[in-house]
Amino acid sequence: MTATINEPDVPTAQRVWVAAAFLLAAIARDALGDPAGAGGPLTSAGRHREMLTRGETRVLHYLPTNLSAREIAGELYLSVNTVKTHQRHLYAKLGASSRTEAVDQARALGLLTRQPGWAR
Repeated sequence: MTATINEPDVPTAQRVWVAAAFLLAAIARDALGDPAGAGGPLTSAGRHREMLTRGETRVLHYLPTNLSAREIAGELYLSVNTVKTHQRHLYAKLGASSRTEAVDQARALGLLTRQPGWAR
């Protein structure tokens, strides 16, 4: 009589791994947000605040002013390139193609309030 070694049931093990991968993906999607929606324009103020970085938020508050990127950089002690990068990311996240559109969209979403003396 030969001794048999208990080999794992491959189809069962594969099903367990697939189930585990599915559950981990569901947990990640719930914790990090739906990746299918990533990269698209923001649609609600709460979601926007979570998605905007601190630097983008700081630059966003200067967009309604008449300050140039160079002047905003001076106010925030950043390089001009950093300000322009934040602006580019803001435009993409807000679904805007210009500074005016970005300001209008941010106001519509409640990310900016109208300030006395500010342009637009």
